[in-house]
Amino acid sequence: MKKHSFKRCAAVLAACTIMASALPVVSAPVSAAGNIIKNSTFESGTSGWGTYKESGGKCTLTTEDGKLALKVSSVGKLNYAVQLNYDIIPLYKNGVYRFKYDISSTVDRYVEGMIQQNGGKYQAYTWKGLQISSTPQTVDYEFTMKEDTDIMAKMCFNCGLQEKDPELPEHTIYLDNVSLELVDDSNVDYTADKAYEPDININQVGYRSNATKTAVFRNVASAGTFEVVNADTKESVYTGQLEGPVSNTGAGETNYKGDFSKVTAAGKYYIKCSGLDDSYTFSIGDNVYGNLLDDSVKMLYLQRCGVAVEGGKFSHAACHTSLATVYGTSDKIDVSGGWHDAGDYGRYVVPAAKAVADLLYAYGAAPSLYSDGIGIPESGNGVADILDEARFELEWMKKMQRSDGGVYHKVSCANFPGFVMPEKETGELIVTPVSSTATADFCASMALAYEFYKDVDATFANDCLDRAKKAWDYLQQNPNFNFKNPIDIVTGDYGDKTDKDERYWAAVQMYRATGDSKYISGVSGALSGLDWSTVGDYGNIAILTMKDPDINSAVYRNAKEEILSQADKFVSRAKSTGYGVALTTFNWGSNMTVANAGIVLGLAYQLTGDAAYLNAAEGQLNYLLGTNPVGTCFMTGYGEVSPQNPHHRPSVAAGEAMKGMLVGGVNSALEDSAAKAYCADSPAYKCYIDNSESYSTNEITIYWNSPLTYLLTLTDGAAASQQPVVTPPSGVTKWGDANCDGDVDMSDVVLIMQSLANPNKYGVNGSSNDHITAQGVANADVYENGTNLTGNDAVSIQKYLLGLLSKLPESYNPQPVVTTTTTPPTTTTTTTTSRRTTTTTTTTTTTTTTTTSAPSVNLPFPDKGTPMDTNATMISDFRTGSGGDFFASNGWTNDKPFDCWWYERNAVIKNGLLELSIDQKWTDDKNPNWNPRYSGGEFRTKNFYHYGYYETSMQAIKNDGVVSSFFTYTGESDKNPWDEIDIEILGKDTTKVQLNYYTNGQGKHEKMIDLGFDSSQEFHTYGFDWQPNYITWYIDGKAVYTAYDNIPRTAGKIMMNAWPGLTVDDWLKPFNGKTPLVARYQWVTYNKNGVKK
Repeated sequence: MKKHSFKRCAAVLAACTIMASALPVVSAPVSAAGNIIKNSTFESGTSGWGTYKESGGKCTLTTEDGKLALKVSSVGKLNYAVQLNYDIIPLYKNGVYRFKYDISSTVDRYVEGMIQQNGGKYQAYTWKGLQISSTPQTVDYEFTMKEDTDIMAKMCFNCGLQEKDPELPEHTIYLDNVSLELVDDSNVDYTADKAYEPDININQVGYRSNATKTAVFRNVASAGTFEVVNADTKESVYTGQLEGPVSNTGAGETNYKGDFSKVTAAGKYYIKCSGLDDSYTFSIGDNVYGNLLDDSVKMLYLQRCGVAVEGGKFSHAACHTSLATVYGTSDKIDVSGGWHDAGDYGRYVVPAAKAVADLLYAYGAAPSLYSDGIGIPESGNGVADILDEARFELEWMKKMQRSDGGVYHKVSCANFPGFVMPEKETGELIVTPVSSTATADFCASMALAYEFYKDVDATFANDCLDRAKKAWDYLQQNPNFNFKNPIDIVTGDYGDKTDKDERYWAAVQMYRATGDSKYISGVSGALSGLDWSTVGDYGNIAILTMKDPDINSAVYRNAKEEILSQADKFVSRAKSTGYGVALTTFNWGSNMTVANAGIVLGLAYQLTGDAAYLNAAEGQLNYLLGTNPVGTCFMTGYGEVSPQNPHHRPSVAAGEAMKGMLVGGVNSALEDSAAKAYCADSPAYKCYIDNSESYSTNEITIYWNSPLTYLLTLTDGAAASQQPVVTPPSGVTKWGDANCDGDVDMSDVVLIMQSLANPNKYGVNGSSNDHITAQGVANADVYENGTNLTGNDAVSIQKYLLGLLSKLPESYNPQPVVTTTTTPPTTTTTTTTSRRTTTTTTTTTTTTTTTTSAPSVNLPFPDKGTPMDTNATMISDFRTGSGGDFFASNGWTNDKPFDCWWYERNAVIKNGLLELSIDQKWTDDKNPNWNPRYSGGEFRTKNFYHYGYYETSMQAIKNDGVVSSFFTYTGESDKNPWDEIDIEILGKDTTKVQLNYYTNGQGKHEKMIDLGFDSSQEFHTYGFDWQPNYITWYIDGKAVYTAYDNIPRTAGKIMMNAWPGLTVDDWLKPFNGKTPLVARYQWVTYNKNGVKK
């Protein structure tokens, strides 16, 4: 949260344990002589001294006659309702201290004097109860610090309500001659809490295989080489040259860099360099961020308010459910729901709008990255969980809108609570007045929501748009900036100085939602900012990422110019800094600012295709995940070193950090006691402390997580390009001929890559005379034809030139849809593959078409599955009597463990069902290697299919030793790596299903799922959503499991088979030879758009 402090102190006399901190270099120790307290005799007035008031306590602090004077006008309702305090007192374990002061009061009364922990449980390290009067008394005693070292302890005098003094008139308490001396440090170990600074800093989570990878080195004696070592085999896989030096005055160090981008193989690695400690271990792979991305969203579920939350130690009952009072009135309204904003439990519209925008735009950039199975209550409902979670916040925001369209700024209690779970905060909820910033942000958020939910829940979406329009009307009727935070409410104000950027965002977002140009008629130029207080770039994102924008309009051109101008500055800064970060100053919430810079860079890459922007965006991600001067992965629960003690009340209450939270990060302003204590002597770029009291460096917020979610998305290869799509001519003159010279050769490959790397020069509208033309784009679109030009098209042409492809294009997207005509039977000689071996055979197939009708079929078993998707890209409905895109394997065998030959007669469409049977062997066919004893049935598609949702309706075989399956497969005979995704039902127990996949021949991903029914007695639907970074399996339309590691990437054929096993008795149990056995299928569908929402 921005700009708030938590000052409550209370004596806790019982011993308690505080959470261990990962400390930076501790400030220079106090010598065993001299007064630790500055301004101890008040020659400098009240400097260094302060007060805390709550629960009706009232006081003022001045000096009189050289003494500190605390004037108490009301003692309030608690002993600490009035408190006099002095911050940042270093107490070292085993140190002996002498504490001395003079104190008096104009009335006889009781006070408490102590030095205590400044936060957490507020444990008192020393405490005395004092009866004071108008006669000054001197308190003078020694104590030993028996607890762990605490260099940010606090001296406190509780002067509120005491049981011994139930009623007191106004009075003044005087304090003078305060001293605290360390008189014996012979048993103090000053080095005990010195933090370790790694010599080699890397992204502790890991790197995508194709990403730029750079390690940052410090404490280097002389430039030399470094090695990348496989963490499992301990073998060096790459040796590189250090580059540098780079003077990094902000971090107080000299840096070298080492590029190891050539290391692309999936695995775990570390980096070593002579004379330095090895780096932490990190991963390389295509989906190193899958779990992190999910957790960045699930964190928001754990922040939910107003409902019970299930989350292990972070579970809690419904909280903050009482009606809230509208400030300054007696009105009570229901504003339950939403997310707790940060480390406290307030809920604020302004930062909520930023968080919602980040989530929705992240989803819009790459829907395939977001599953429906991250483990929130809505998982499995057919809607991506990120949309479900954003909706939860939007529903709360709606409650904050007044009937005239204005939107209340926030709801919270008057004060921050202690470090308790949310249901323990039971104070009165107060809704603060309407503000123009909240109203404009609300307007933009609701307009944005309309777009993303109109195809999910039209009623909800239309209500969002209606509310956006009401908010817009309010803004037009109230054109002046309006914000006021009541002075008696000390929770976060989220104040602002202008609402121009909020109004700009609202205008552009309304235009995007409605298409009505009236909303942008008053827009004169683009604004910037992705912070909660400066949101202009959300307006820019709205116009630049909308469908079919008018790229010649002033609004679009200004927005694009603004984004690219910022991105250029970020690239320049990133290149000049030791750690590749785009910031040169680090303020409150700097990690959000880093993530925001990455978003701008990612968007610039989408707009231009310039890899320099993508590399810099990835650099911001690397900084957040460990490549930084403090050697910390700022995401809790990830990396070797991550925050253990965030300023987050549930984490403190639970005794451990909640996973998946991005903390605020480095802040050189030292804006809390912990930062002042621990970072006073730290370089500006290292002013970070993992301490729960450091709200200015170690708090968490919903709107610090959300830009990380967006950044993770934009740096992923699945993120959609925002380059204007060129409409190619209807005809293709020659597949692969990008330069339109009549030949297909390497010059076409070069031109494709030039057009992608430098579109301003070599793109369709490029400045070079040799730029690619629209006709060239049409010719070159040979990989998943129908999509924009990518590097994969260049690869396909090279495969064609090397003879690895017989023709171009390599593939289509969408896949060709089978028509309703029927072709005659054909006989062809082909090389076929079934997962593990290949055999050349002569196969006779009949190719027929599919229809999307669902005729009536007399099923031998009940159908308990979900209906077939009639809008799928490919439909093979066996109920029509047609095999669609499928044909039967015939006349060949695999190697063990398949104890069968595949025969066409074992794969037949009969009575509206595809029947795959296990039966006797039909011929005397022999294999050179072995002779299977039975026959089996297998159906496979003619075409290859890539990312999307695959589904079938199946009834499996119950019998020991057999398998009924549905899967995708490609392999060596296709001149492809062995990639496969499986759904397998083992006949030994048909109440379970085994899920599995192989990537380039690497498997061992088996997952057994309890079905809750017998799959041999009913038809059910089984499916999987295959995307670049995950696979989610579904049973009857409900997500049951998601895998993220080393996901297959090669298009394959859709297949089903039924077979008996041999040499796999431990897996299947022995096959008893019983035949015939039949697995049945009603239909198969493939949807290139993924799982149906």
